[in-house]
Formats: sequence, C-alpha cells, structure tokens
Amino acid sequence: MNALRPASGTKYRFTRLIGTGGIGSGMLFQLAEPHTLRRNESRLGVLTDSRDFCKLHIICHYPAVLLDEADVNIYPIGKVGADAEGYALLALLEDADMSLSFVDTVREARTLFSVCFQYPDLSGGNITTSNSASGLVSPADIRRALAQLPPVGRKELALAAPEVPLEARMALLTEARARKSFTASSVLSGETDEFARLGGFELTDLLAVNRDEACRIAGTDESSDGGEIAERCYLALKLRNPAIRLIMTDGAAGCYSFEDGMSVFTPSLKVDAVSTAGAGDALLGGVISGLCCGLPFMKARSADAYFGETPLDSAVELGVLLAALSVTSSHSIHPDADARSLRQFAGEHQLALGPSFMQMLQVDQAERR
Repeated sequence: MNALRPASGTKYRFTRLIGTGGIGSGMLFQLAEPHTLRRNESRLGVLTDSRDFCKLHIICHYPAVLLDEADVNIYPIGKVGADAEGYALLALLEDADMSLSFVDTVREARTLFSVCFQYPDLSGGNITTSNSASGLVSPADIRRALAQLPPVGRKELALAAPEVPLEARMALLTEARARKSFTASSVLSGETDEFARLGGFELTDLLAVNRDEACRIAGTDESSDGGEIAERCYLALKLRNPAIRLIMTDGAAGCYSFEDGMSVFTPSLKVDAVSTAGAGDALLGGVISGLCCGLPFMKARSADAYFGETPLDSAVELGVLLAALSVTSSHSIHPDADARSLRQFAGEHQLALGPSFMQMLQVDQAERR
C-alpha cells in the first residue's frame, strides 16, 4: 500500500489537478533572538541545511505522492530559469510523477528564490524574489495549457496559488469555471484587495488563508480571537460568493473551516515540531488529497478538545494530519511523506479513524483493536 484509496467506491472524485503558482527553492536562517526584525536592523542567523520550496510545488507535491498516479494526473503550469536551481526543481517534480508539459524553462529570469527566517518559537517569514521566472507566467500560458487538456467537468480541480501574477491566476480560475471544474485558491495578504477587485473570490470554490490573510479580507486586526477573525472573513466572503468554502489556519492552535454557513474548529495534532515552514501549504495539499479521495470537506459538527478526539472523517482532518507530519521535517516538503508514512503516523498517535479514513488508509478493523 502506498497510495490513498478512494474513501468509498473505486474511483477518485477528481482525476486531474491543474495548478499555477510559484515553483522555486530557498534557504532558511534560524534566528536566536525572538524579537521581530526591525527596519535598518542587521542580525546574524544560522544558515541551515533545510530545503525550502515554493507554494505550487509544495501544495501539488502531496497529492502527487499520496494518490495513485495512474488515476490522478497533476499538471503544474509555471516557469523556472535556465539555471541549476530550475533544472533541479524539474527533476523533483518529475520524480513525484507530476507532468512537466506546461513548466517552461526561460532564459530571461532566474528561478524563484526565497530567503526564509525562523524565530525560536518556529514562527517566521520570508523574502521572495519578485522578478523571477515565475513572474513571467501569463494568461496566454494558462490558455495554451488548457487548450491541450480537454475539459472533464467536475472531475477536474484547478488550483490558483501565489507567486505568479494575479492575471495568470485569474485566467486559470475564469477558464476553470467555464469548464465546470472545482476551483481552489490561496492569496497573500498584500494581494487580497486586488484579488477581490478582479473577482477572484467569486470564482473560488475553496479558499485557504492564514490568520493574517484572513484579517485583510475581513478588515480587522490580529488582536482579535482566531475564531472571530475567521467568522468575519467568512461573512465577508459570503457576500461575494455564498457557496464558498473557507479554511483559515491559526498557527499551532489549529484551523477553522466553513461550508454552507456551518463552521468547525479543528485543533492541531501536538507533535515535536522541527520546522513549521510549508505547514499551511501541506495542509491545503492534504485537503485537496482528501477531496480527491471523496472525503467530505469538513465534519458536520465538531467540538473536539484535541485532534482525533472523535474519529477522523473529513478532508480538513487529513490536511491537519499531513501538516503535523510535515512539521516533523526540517524541509518545507517532507521528503518521506507518502500514504504509508501517513498511516504509520496516525497509528503512532493512536488516532481514532472513521470508516472512510480506514478505507482510504487501508486500515483493517482487526488491526485497530
């Protein structure tokens, strides 16, 4: 067993994932001082061996390694530079069984690169190149790729992730909506107003944001309670798109999810975290994988005091489980994450699994006794 099975029946809900967003790499500095970096401040940090990757790569990596590649095809649309980093990334995408058909190599710009920093409490930030090859992805690239992929309706999931121009992401969402595909988006804090102006929220079936991004959408500040921020964000989004689903990650606390006017808080799984880099993107990758397997987006109702208090049965919980596994790695993509390691991880933490999770992870009833 090294692929998640459909949670019921024999077929995945989605058989094609098309995504655009950043493809790049980076480095990570660990800072010894906990205070926030100030303007004009120079500070020493430990340059680690951790490998950092960019959003589209992280999100798409997990469905690529968790699902059966014979049944789910994954097509990133992006650009890398004609440099060592770009060629190394192409090899990694190919190793994870992602198609390279629509990932171009260009000479006009270098591969997207991030310098990340992490405080002692594992929070942190990054600076990412704004003049990279990923910045050259255009609406024409999106339309060219889609023209070569005949529509398959609701069997297709389109993902619009940051680090490529908004115009390209809007082109994907617009075309995907016309093809009747399921659409998922994430958006950076500084992009929320423009994304709204261009109609991005109206074209999105599932939006994934963090606390800061939710604050920008809701027009509130970070001093509010996480649940209040998430609620305000969802209400603001519903005015534009009543059917939208929302996930708001709230750091180590967990995440809030909303669907059809209902909300659920899912606590995080407590683990010995090594690095939280990429955890939010891993969570979205896990949610997408769960939706592909046919899991419901979120629990109908939950008041769990801790993760797994009631049996796991939703795509959001698969995302939280995968995010917990990802933070045990020093890299922003856990190099050993796959269906087998996820099953072992769930077993090590003695998590209660619902019937759909047991089917998906191929866990036998007798094995759990």
